[in-house]
Amino acid sequence: MLRPSMARRIYLFLLVCFCASHALAADTLYQGDSLNSTNTLVSKNGLFTLGFTWLGSAESNASYLGIWYNNDTSHPFWLANRDKPVPDNSGVLALDGSGNMKLTYSGGDLVDFYSSPSSTTNLTAVLEDSGNFALKDTNSGGQLDYLWRSFDYPTDTFLPGMKLGINHASGQTWSLMSWLSDVVPTPAGPFTLEWDPNGKELVIKRRDVIYWTSGPLTSNTSFENIFQNTGLLDYSFINVSNADEDSIMFTVSANQFTPQDQRNFSMWQMKYDGNILDNVTSLTYGGTSCKGNNADAGCEKWSEPSCRSSRNSFELRRGYFVNTVPTKSDDNSSLSISDCKDICWNDCSCSGVTTIGNNGNNTGCTFFYGNFTPDLSGSAIQYYIIVGQVTSGKKKWLLIILAPVGFVSMMGLAGLLWYLRRRRLRASRLVEFRD
Repeated sequence: MLRPSMARRIYLFLLVCFCASHALAADTLYQGDSLNSTNTLVSKNGLFTLGFTWLGSAESNASYLGIWYNNDTSHPFWLANRDKPVPDNSGVLALDGSGNMKLTYSGGDLVDFYSSPSSTTNLTAVLEDSGNFALKDTNSGGQLDYLWRSFDYPTDTFLPGMKLGINHASGQTWSLMSWLSDVVPTPAGPFTLEWDPNGKELVIKRRDVIYWTSGPLTSNTSFENIFQNTGLLDYSFINVSNADEDSIMFTVSANQFTPQDQRNFSMWQMKYDGNILDNVTSLTYGGTSCKGNNADAGCEKWSEPSCRSSRNSFELRRGYFVNTVPTKSDDNSSLSISDCKDICWNDCSCSGVTTIGNNGNNTGCTFFYGNFTPDLSGSAIQYYIIVGQVTSGKKKWLLIILAPVGFVSMMGLAGLLWYLRRRRLRASRLVEFRD
């Protein structure tokens, strides 16, 4: 029989071993665990981190629970509370003993991720090596059931294994929505990336209007307007279409050209300017390649007011507006730079906008109504300028009326000149005949 002192030592040893093993499981939350602003979870492969981070301007105290890649906290690829930021550092992610997982703060509950229908003790929340944060239940047979996954609630980034499309069984739509600006993650972003099951193509929409399309999936490795032949990684797109869902996902794998230090990973980010950025190739699609009236590379023409013509387009130019050029500011914090361009495009007097917002969150607009002076030295500030002749509605109608009048006048003048020339020739011949 063990003496009390020996039993106590064994108990303490086992307790230390259990706590150590628990602490080493830095990718997992167990029931009764919580995560606050001083803790993080890190995936076993070390590539992904889940924790709280501060986003917005330097004056902002907004805190978000997010997942980021490769220690880049400035732009997490997934956010749990993008529409409900924590106003301080009191945010807590908790998996309680009853099996409920929620995000709370000093003011109450923010997000209920999962509410268990009955008390259970077999739940774990794991940050997987794919970047997916998953709540799992180990049933009596030892099998794992997924109860909730972050991949089912994407924000602005498309990762391998994640789906875009629709779940017909639940009615849930999987799509991306851009941030409002480069620093504000609010879900009022101007651009969405969606899967069109009818056209079998990816679609970027700006404020619900089709802006760019990828073209149909030409094979399991490419789209008509997306070129992935980089040689560094092999891409494979998987399209599922059945009674349960219509979706698209992709995977990446190494090939003979993949460098030794190249990770078999890629992610596509729906940027606030409408670009899809591939973080491996650094290639962009859509977005700034769509300038108003071009319909190439998947771009859709913008709605065209009477004052715009096929010669007009938005271009990024360096230069300046003189101080006498009229300007107007709109400090609406819900306006992105893309919204500013759209407003200017539909204002027949507007000739350009700034490339940055009016505040620290890079939102709001400044419009210019006058001539732009280009700077060829490359040192001046950049603006988005509407190039090509800008014709007001009244001037356009005046041209429509004057054009045929001018044509008739020119024809009349040509006829008169021809008549006078014939008359002069006839007179000269008559003089020669008399001589």
